[in-house]
Amino acid sequence: MSLANDYRPKDWDDVVEQGITTTILRNLCNADKLSCRNFLLTGSQGVGKTTAARIMANNLNDGEGEVIEVDAASHGSTEALRELMNQAKTFPLIGKYKILIIDECHVISATGWGVLLKTLEESPARSVFFLCTTNPEKIPKTILSRVQQFQLSKISLDGIEQRIKYVLDSEIAKGRDVSYTPDGINFIAKLAQGGMRDALTQLDTVLAFSNQVTSETVAGALNLSNYDDYFALLSAVAKHDNKAIVNIVDTVYNSGVNFIKWFEDFNSFVMNIIKYILLQDISRTMIPSQYVDKLSKYTMAHYSICLRLSNVLMTINNELRTTNYLQETVLARLCTLPPKTANKG
Repeated sequence: MSLANDYRPKDWDDVVEQGITTTILRNLCNADKLSCRNFLLTGSQGVGKTTAARIMANNLNDGEGEVIEVDAASHGSTEALRELMNQAKTFPLIGKYKILIIDECHVISATGWGVLLKTLEESPARSVFFLCTTNPEKIPKTILSRVQQFQLSKISLDGIEQRIKYVLDSEIAKGRDVSYTPDGINFIAKLAQGGMRDALTQLDTVLAFSNQVTSETVAGALNLSNYDDYFALLSAVAKHDNKAIVNIVDTVYNSGVNFIKWFEDFNSFVMNIIKYILLQDISRTMIPSQYVDKLSKYTMAHYSICLRLSNVLMTINNELRTTNYLQETVLARLCTLPPKTANKG
């Protein structure tokens, strides 16, 4: 079993940072009558949409009953939905309600939505529908008017860090030989970008690589680029040091990494430098916390060069997708920045 499954919340109190939604859903479960039985849960990946649906299903049926959970990617055809809707119309064998959870419902076909719409309109007396999606804008308006919608938010950096720490402490208490550093936990939390499932999936990968969760093992396990190279190239560009630029680009190219992806990530790195310059808060960036000393050297004096470099990198990344001359394209752009954009960095 994966950590994401092992530590999936089983009750409302265990759900991280979805207070408004969980309060409303909890109250609906405790109400004498469930007035609405069609729910749409939206939000980015890994924030707890399906988990919330499962917890509510468990509450509504007191831990018993039927839960039919399908992925619309494989059950979104007209025929598959007809079969599913036929099941919805039958009474549950155990429990008060028959619960149907449809994940990634935005991929349902146009005719499939027609089948689902008819069932939602008729609202079978013993069925409860949970539609979950990362793309609510793709849901037909006719469906939206017949569901009660809840938006789940991304989870904060601190919320993810605390959950990772809880999971690791729990694993250690079970006797698992693992250790961690605050930097390692912080790095995973940043990479997850608000998704708890992604954080725990990445943690699984790191623990398969090493029993020590540090920023270095996270970078190694997830095959991440070396931030030292990013800082070195940014400094070389800021100083207009063409010799250093050539050496760094050659080293990266010859290392065997995905050269195009590396420069896409370098652009993301420069944008994070800009964010730091404006906010002076490393926690608001994707850059690992062990680089705080290097990052602290960047001030508003570097803003102009970073902004112009980011614009150049967008051009480079577009050109790299259509040329076989990868090194030459990069060097032609980076080594010919106007001298007036150079700053000491």
